[in-house]
Amino acid sequence: MSSYSKVSMNLSDEVLGAARDIAERDHVTLTEVFRRSISTQVFLEDAQREGKSVMLRDEKSGTLERVHFR
Repeated sequence: MSSYSKVSMNLSDEVLGAARDIAERDHVTLTEVFRRSISTQVFLEDAQREGKSVMLRDEKSGTLERVHFR
């Protein structure tokens, strides 16, 4: 069974507002928004360390753009 720890964060109004917007849009808690964000970052950074690239494809033009992390 997983154990949990309570954390406190200092966030700018802009970042907190964006997190609240995501939570409202996706009907989830702020805690879930931060869990997803951390999981996504770990996944993407691990992939990059393995030599993989993350690409964004424009649906209209078909152009590709590489996304860089860090």
